[in-house]
Amino acid sequence: MKLNKFISISLITIILNNPFIHNAWANKYFGFESISPFVIDKPFNMNSSEHKNQIEQVILIQKNVELEEIDQALNEKQLRPETVVNHVYKSITREKFPKLYSLLDRVGDTSRDVTNGVKDYWKISRPFEVSNEVQPLISKSSGFCYPSGHTTGGYIYAIVMGLLIPNKTEEFRSYAHEIAWHRVQVGMHYPQDLEGGKQLATFLVGGLMQNVEFQNDLKKAREELKKAGIV
Repeated sequence: MKLNKFISISLITIILNNPFIHNAWANKYFGFESISPFVIDKPFNMNSSEHKNQIEQVILIQKNVELEEIDQALNEKQLRPETVVNHVYKSITREKFPKLYSLLDRVGDTSRDVTNGVKDYWKISRPFEVSNEVQPLISKSSGFCYPSGHTTGGYIYAIVMGLLIPNKTEEFRSYAHEIAWHRVQVGMHYPQDLEGGKQLATFLVGGLMQNVEFQNDLKKAREELKKAGIV
């Protein structure tokens, strides 16, 4: 079903706007205060010709969005470790692999804190807030949009899982790309937000790899997966 048909029926809504489910027991490895917002490309200035081009791209993309893709974006709105992990391995559950999910919860907290800090620095309004031609096809996300939190979070989960299960690296990364693209399709982000999110994810993984606590947690998660015969 194309967008024009879908709009005539209804817009999908959900209650939760937060791009991450926060685990109260998790704690970040490091925070925004240790990161410069300039580790990623500077976004286009609001109302610039480049920014207007980004809006036009979103409008064009939405003309060809399918109902199935909107439904996927809806299911991915609550981005959590399981979203990425279970897309590739349904058997890797939180109950069976507590050490893995403890690691991923902390990674998610780190990603969220840093991404939100960078967003607040650049202060780029979302497409649907700037143009009434952009349709918010799921419930509206709050806050600024550059870089995309779903892109940063999805790619970080994918990269970390690739470190643990190398032969599935491309599958995890491919799904992270899908998650990111869906956010543009439903009007929450510009294409540039995805590029910023990927850049930030790569930078954050570099920081995590130098963090002793992360390295220890990564080792525990790898041992847990190895014991289960997955790696």
